[in-house]
Amino acid sequence: MKNLVINVYDENDNILKTSTAQIVDLRFGTVRALMKLFEVDNINDTAELMRTVLTAWGQVTAILGRVFPDITDDEWENVKLGELIPVLVVILKSSFVQMMQIPADNEKN
Repeated sequence: MKNLVINVYDENDNILKTSTAQIVDLRFGTVRALMKLFEVDNINDTAELMRTVLTAWGQVTAILGRVFPDITDDEWENVKLGELIPVLVVILKSSFVQMMQIPADNEKN
């Protein structure tokens, strides 16, 4: 998996802080919340994903806080959406890949 990076900017678009993801194994409840939040089946484009992120910003930053623990709640306000959206997509895809690796028990009792 590629490194995930988020930059925090000042009002003049200067980078104040760069944070690299701490890849964590998200709990099912978190993945379920992301899926419900984004209604993954109903999102067809990046603009729609961005509207969803803006609507549920508090929930999104709580989840992102697990992946980027050194970014504070206030700092999330100074992250560019153009950098945030691709990171969210990678987190979602990674979670789906992890779920797909769970072996199915096909034996009947």
